[in-house]
Amino acid sequence: MNIDQFLDWFNSRGVCTENINVSYKKDIGFGLYSSKSLIEKDSLILSIPEHLFIKPSFEKSDLTGFEHLIIYLLEEKTNPYVEFLRSIKSIPKWRFYPNDKYPQQLIDKMSKHINKYNKSRNKFLNYNDQDFQWAYYTINTRCVHFDMNISSKDQDDNLCLIPYLDFVNHSIEPNTISKYNSLTNSYDIYTIKSINLNEEITFIYNPHSNVDLFIEYGFILSVNPYNQLNIEYQLEQILSNKQIEIIKSFNYWNSLDLYSSNNDISWTIIKSIELTYNNNNWSPYYHPSYKDKYKLYDKIYFFLTIIKQNIEKDFQQWITNHFTLEKNILYNDFLTIIHHTSTIINNIFN
Repeated sequence: MNIDQFLDWFNSRGVCTENINVSYKKDIGFGLYSSKSLIEKDSLILSIPEHLFIKPSFEKSDLTGFEHLIIYLLEEKTNPYVEFLRSIKSIPKWRFYPNDKYPQQLIDKMSKHINKYNKSRNKFLNYNDQDFQWAYYTINTRCVHFDMNISSKDQDDNLCLIPYLDFVNHSIEPNTISKYNSLTNSYDIYTIKSINLNEEITFIYNPHSNVDLFIEYGFILSVNPYNQLNIEYQLEQILSNKQIEIIKSFNYWNSLDLYSSNNDISWTIIKSIELTYNNNNWSPYYHPSYKDKYKLYDKIYFFLTIIKQNIEKDFQQWITNHFTLEKNILYNDFLTIIHHTSTIINNIFN
C-alpha cells in the first residue's frame, strides 16, 4: 500500500488534517509539515480519536502488551495503517552490522536490547525472522505510552500504536507537545510556538541520549543536551567484587552516569570512588573527611583520565564503513561529558 492510500483511509475517519501534510525527505524519511502560512502558538493542530488506536488485547497472560501488539501486526491483514507500515523500514541500522567492533558504551546497551528482543523472539517461533523483526521494530520505534487502566505498571504493557501520530519526528527543540485528552478521548498535538509554512512539526519523544537514540531508533543528533556516559564498566575495573556488593547493597549501582549538562557529579559516583581507598571508615551517608578531600579529588581526576583513555582506545578499534558520522559524533559526545565533569570537579574542590 502506498502513502496516498493510507492517507485517504485516515482522512475518511473524520480526522482534520487541513493545516498539515505528510512529506518524505531522503535523509529524514516521513515527517509532518505545516501547510498553513502561520500556525499560532497554543493551537490544536491534530486530534486523533481513541477508536483509531491499536491497543494490546491481553488475550494471552504470558505475553506483555508489547508482545500482544506484535501478534496484531503479524496477523492483521485488513487495517490500511498496518498495510502501510509493511513498507516502512524501522529496524535500526546497527542490527545489520553485528561484526562492527562497537565501543563498550554501545556494547553494554546493545546487549540489553538484544536480550530483550530475544526474550520476545523465543515466544514467536512460528513466525519467520524477517516478519518478527519487522513487527518488533515497528512497535519499538512507533509506540506511544498510554495508560491501559490495568494493574501492571510495566511500560511494555501501557502502550499503543496511533496511526498518523508517528509521522511526527523527534527534536530536542520541539514546536509541539502531545498528550491524551480524557475529555474528548483523543490524542492531541498542540503548538508550543508559532509554526511557519512548510516547517516540520516535531515533539520530543523522551530526553534520550545519543546512545539510546542510536540503539532504539537508529539515528543520533549532532547536538544533544541529554547525552550521558555510563561508567559502570570502568568502576568494575577499579573496585573489588566485595566493594561492588557494598555499593549495590545501598542501591547505588543504578545511578552511575556522567552527564553532558552542568549537573553536579552524582553522590553515588563520589561514594563509589571513595570506597577504593577508604574501606575501613567508609559510610554511604557522610561526606569524606576534610583531610581526605584532596585524596578524593586526585582519585576522581585519575578515574576520569582512565575513562578518557578507554574511550579513545574503544573508538580507535571501531573501524567502520557504515557509521563514520555517528562514530565521530558519539566520540565527541563522550569527550565533552568528561570535559564538563572535570570542570565540575575543579569547581567543587577548589
